[in-house]
Amino acid sequence: MLDSRKALRGIVTLCFVALALPASAANPFEQGMVTITLDDGWATQYTKARPALNTRNMDATYALITNALAQGWGGYMTTNQVRTLVTEGNDIASHTLTHPDLTTLTAPQLTSELQDSQAWLVSNLSLPAVPHFAVPYGIYNGTVLTGIKQYYASSRTVSAGRNFRDTVVYELRANDVARSVTVATVRGWIDQAIAEKSWLILVFHEFVDGTPTRDTQYKTANFTAILDYIRTRGARTVTLSQGVAMMEGKTEPDPTAGLPIYADALEGGFQDWSWATHSLDETGVVHAGSNAIRFEPDGWSGLMFHHSGVDLSGYQAIELWVHGGTTGGQAVQLVLHDGTQTLGAVSLDSALAAPIAAGTWQKVTVPFSSLGISSGTLVDLYFQDASGGDQGTVYLDDISLIPR
Repeated sequence: MLDSRKALRGIVTLCFVALALPASAANPFEQGMVTITLDDGWATQYTKARPALNTRNMDATYALITNALAQGWGGYMTTNQVRTLVTEGNDIASHTLTHPDLTTLTAPQLTSELQDSQAWLVSNLSLPAVPHFAVPYGIYNGTVLTGIKQYYASSRTVSAGRNFRDTVVYELRANDVARSVTVATVRGWIDQAIAEKSWLILVFHEFVDGTPTRDTQYKTANFTAILDYIRTRGARTVTLSQGVAMMEGKTEPDPTAGLPIYADALEGGFQDWSWATHSLDETGVVHAGSNAIRFEPDGWSGLMFHHSGVDLSGYQAIELWVHGGTTGGQAVQLVLHDGTQTLGAVSLDSALAAPIAAGTWQKVTVPFSSLGISSGTLVDLYFQDASGGDQGTVYLDDISLIPR
């Protein structure tokens, strides 16, 4: 049942497209940290992941669907098993009652999914509190965030990247380790967290000893290899609660300081809903920091960075850096969209007053006044191929909104 729901985010993205994450590194932790989160409450988390964690003396955070426990769903842990996890020192977070797309619910339904799941966990697991929340599918908007803030002290997304002391605690980044994610890739994420003294949150679901047959499954042997690498590298392991306790408690972006969209990772609550071939972890061609965005602008494909809604009245421009790779001259359009209509659009070469250059970084500043924007809500930011053909690779870095 849930496996089909796990595809919902991608389906929503594709449907929307058819209609239509650094600066924070100034506030690193004392050392790089890694959190293992296990979502939904699958039985294999107890039978396969738990022994591997216990052998290595690692605690984890289990984000639980409470109706799976209360109603005894097949394939999920039992309440007694979860009580054992609590006794062993693991952390518990709410993952709602039924794991719905929270943006589709009525106000009473949203309240029930948030409040009732938390109350059930506190009562049935004899916990003093359950202050942390994991967003189903990573799909949320302003209404959902407002509801989460009423009941929880933090919220974890599945927007990829790492966290710093000043990351907004209600939009914590996490990397979803699906079946196609290699151990080498995860090792790279761990190395980045150690190098920049950031906090990496990894998300796992089901575990299998053989070959995974769906995206939510991950090989147990690969999981244990990741745990061993964490130990070998000396990265500190923390639960979600422990990591949040070490943060500054920032609950909203500060508009007077500008709003970073990308600086080594997506920032400011933006999520990656792109439909182009791309990477947010390019390390070979970088303007500043450790990462940049690599983008293949072919056949009308595009980067799409989604947000629950940014009020543009507090900002005067968008600023970014672009690199034309080995070819240059790419036709790429920048589009600001409010979820219903285009707020403004411009080609990057027009904004530069010159073609995108090969082999060098160029700064692009687009005043909103030049686009006729004085207000409105930014929901989606696009960088889209404007040629319809096959173009060379483009690199982007240090994207931000500039305050008035």
